[in-house]
Amino acid sequence: MIKKHYSGLQRRAENIIWNAAGRYDFDPPFMAFLENGEPDGYYNMVIGLAVKWLDIEKIEDFFASYAGSHKADEFDSILWLGIENCVYEKEVESRPILRKIRAGRARRFYQSRQTLSRQQMMLQSMPVYDQEQARWAKVLGRRGDSLPSKERKLVGALEFSGDWDTEAVITAMKGILLSFFHYDVDATRQDSGPRRVSGGAAQILRRVLRREQRYHDTLIVRNGTGEGDREGSAQLSRGSGDPVAARNAEEDLAYIRAAFGENILRPKEMTILENNLLKGAHADCRLWVARSRTAIGKAQAASATASAAERTGHGHREAPEASRGQDDHNGSLSDRRQNLPAYANTYNREQQELLKDLNPRDAREIDRARRDLREQNAKNEQWLHDRSQLIASGIRRLTARIDEALSSAERALPENARVGSLIAEKAYRLPVLHDPDVFERPGEETERSVTVDLLLDASASRLNYEEQLAAEAYVIAKSFMACRVPVQVETFRSLRGYTVLQILKERDSRDCRNILTYKAGGWNRDGLGLRLAGSMVPDQSRAGLRILLVLTDASPNDSTRILADAASLFAREYQGCAAVLDAKSAVADIREENVRVAAVFLGPTLYLENLHTIYGKECVRIHRIEQLDEGVSDLLEMILREAK
Repeated sequence: MIKKHYSGLQRRAENIIWNAAGRYDFDPPFMAFLENGEPDGYYNMVIGLAVKWLDIEKIEDFFASYAGSHKADEFDSILWLGIENCVYEKEVESRPILRKIRAGRARRFYQSRQTLSRQQMMLQSMPVYDQEQARWAKVLGRRGDSLPSKERKLVGALEFSGDWDTEAVITAMKGILLSFFHYDVDATRQDSGPRRVSGGAAQILRRVLRREQRYHDTLIVRNGTGEGDREGSAQLSRGSGDPVAARNAEEDLAYIRAAFGENILRPKEMTILENNLLKGAHADCRLWVARSRTAIGKAQAASATASAAERTGHGHREAPEASRGQDDHNGSLSDRRQNLPAYANTYNREQQELLKDLNPRDAREIDRARRDLREQNAKNEQWLHDRSQLIASGIRRLTARIDEALSSAERALPENARVGSLIAEKAYRLPVLHDPDVFERPGEETERSVTVDLLLDASASRLNYEEQLAAEAYVIAKSFMACRVPVQVETFRSLRGYTVLQILKERDSRDCRNILTYKAGGWNRDGLGLRLAGSMVPDQSRAGLRILLVLTDASPNDSTRILADAASLFAREYQGCAAVLDAKSAVADIREENVRVAAVFLGPTLYLENLHTIYGKECVRIHRIEQLDEGVSDLLEMILREAK
């Protein structure tokens, strides 16, 4: 279900590494990029040659051994200079063109040096810069800058011999870290880990001390294995003294599990997601993917709906006309209520088991949240019931518009015939078996290679729109399903540092009633929620046209801050311009994967500018559910035109 998502630039780097290694059956443990984001052709070739000539798993283990050091990036860049010299000497005799490629890389270093501003020079790691300029000056036969005695010795130590094997390379790297940087890898492995400052002292230090952001002309990126089997394969550590870090991680996990149920992804899949998504602005966050409600939960929701109908004088009325058809097997509200005893005991036992892991305050909060959820389920169903004719009419109109728009995306499925294009592999059947059906022609049956993922913002800012949003999602899902388009409906929200994606309706399911379990609450970290939803979109091999349709108010806001980075020396709140730009970046990343992202906006005019910033022109605003068919169909037609 989950795969690593590489951008076009990352795929280029991966191909260079594969070509140099002469292998195409592995995930590169490192990738190299220039400061402008372009793949570094020469250094990616060096990584590939390291895979070819050395035991890359041992090399990777060594790099992981100091991953916890604050100088890990600096160590990486310096030690790769040693590996570069080693694999160059091993390969150059059989690949003489390597001399020219290496010289080109050296010239590029000096060209980029001339364009650096004073501020950029100040941000450089000077030990790395000194060693790089010494290396590339020697390659070009130039006289390098004058260096102190210790740095000159390091230049010589980094000239790893082409005769060395993996063990000799690792021994040399250990010696360099110990002799020149006073970092003992073996002692660090035995130690319990780096000492951390916590509490008030950490908060003071974090604000007083400058956070250095190192830029290198070449950045070797730890790619990780995606399995979390090596320390440092995913940078998920939390800053000491941070309000989020100060919370009890076990309590947070128990709270999320009790509130949303078990994570439906396997540990390996979650690790891949975390490696891909929890970085940059989201390095201090966590992920959770769950199904919204089980059949047991739906039975309780049905009971609450029936009770609400009784209280309002409607009695045990049947489900609205719009919810019949595929949902007829659910029966009337009273019929579904009769199923409750079969589930109640099991359901209550499971819920009580989850509550045992919570502290009393959290247990009370979860119990209250479950009651609110049941009440909201009843409100959503009642809202749909009271507007059954409007909903049914909306589904018919939107279905007709979708069917018309998708007609251009249809293709006829081939069928065997006695005339048409000859099927070469079946040609023998005509003279041997006297079978005339060895030709192929377009048939009458058509196939629509389209899939839709519907994503609902489920944060507390949607509290005033819950019934309408649930109904809108219901209408959209039913309409696409009527046009034979697979639909998956999901919600996202952030809570206690977790961005939670809940699946209300799975792609293969025909039952849309679970969409009415929609309930708002929590925060919304749109950038991470969008990326998480984008990771759940099926591969392009399963659908030629993939659409992610977002129901949003374009107002990202989260309690987990953005950690200090190159843009800010201090941590920032995830809100305002920073959050909007992060969401915009997420949409752009998803679109690079050939997923069409569009938005249906229901919210205050205040956030219209945010909407257009994040989604561009692929968005539409509606005020009432009666406008839904026109808005969604207009978006679909725009997407289909651009897809052509």
